[in-house]
Amino acid sequence: MENIQKGVLNKSEMFFYSARQSKDIFFYPLSAGHFYCNSDYRVERNNFDSILITHIISGSFSFLTDGQTLTVKAGETAVIDCFKPHAYYTDDSFEAYWIHINGSNTKELFGELTGRFGNIIGFDGKIEMCIKDIYGIIKNGENISESNMSSKIYSLIISLFNSGEHNLCGNTVIRSAVNYINSNYQNKITVENIADYVNMSASQFARQFKKQAGTAPYGYLLGVRLTKAKELLKNTSLPISEISYLTGFADESNFIYFFKKREKISPLKFRNISF
Repeated sequence: MENIQKGVLNKSEMFFYSARQSKDIFFYPLSAGHFYCNSDYRVERNNFDSILITHIISGSFSFLTDGQTLTVKAGETAVIDCFKPHAYYTDDSFEAYWIHINGSNTKELFGELTGRFGNIIGFDGKIEMCIKDIYGIIKNGENISESNMSSKIYSLIISLFNSGEHNLCGNTVIRSAVNYINSNYQNKITVENIADYVNMSASQFARQFKKQAGTAPYGYLLGVRLTKAKELLKNTSLPISEISYLTGFADESNFIYFFKKREKISPLKFRNISF
C-alpha cells in the first residue's frame, strides 16, 4: 500500500471488515494488516473500541498500557486493550501481522486472558496461523458467514489461552503448589502451608499464584475440594458428613455452605441429579 502513515513502509498491507449484524453475539474483526515499520512508527490514543492482537515476525514492538511499557520480540504476541489509553511503537523496526477485534464478551475474555498471563504471550505457531488465516480472509474478500468468522476468532482466543496455560505449567513454583494442593486437599492446609512448601512468603506466593493461575490459592483449593466432593456424592453412598470430612472441610455445615455458594445447589440435590 502507499505509505500514508509515518513509519509504515510501502510494502505493508491493511484491510478492513464490516460486521453486518449480531455484533453483540459474535466476535468480529475491524481491520487486519501485515506491517513492516521503522523507528518513525508510533500510535498513541485515548481509546479505540477493540482489542489489538499483534504477532511479531521479526524485530521488536513496544507498547504502553496501564502505565507499563512492555516489549515484544520475534515469535511473541502482544495483546493490547485499546478500550483504554495506550500507545505502541518500535525503537528499531519490525514485521508483524495484526488484527483488531471486538464483539460478544471480548473485553471480559481478554481481561481474563491478560489478568492471568499478562499482555505478552510466548511463541506458539497456532497463534500465528490463526491470525494469518483471518488476515487472508479479509484481504481476499472471501464470502464467509459471520458465525464462521466468529468461530475463527474464537479459535485464536483459545490458542492464546492454551499458550498461556502451557507457559503456566512451566512455572515450577505454581506447578509445585498445585501438586501440593492436589495431594493434600483433604487436610487442613492454609496458604501459609503452601507458601512454606514452595519456599516463599505467604503474601508473595499469594500474589504470584493469583497472577499466574487467575484465582487465589484458597479459591483453587476450594475448587479441588468441591470437585472431589462431587465425585464422592455421585459414586458413593457416603453420608454428607463423611464426605465433608474426606474433602477437608471444617464440618458438614461449612461444606454445605460452600457447595451451595459455588454450585447454586445443595449437595443432596446434586447427588439426586441424573446425568
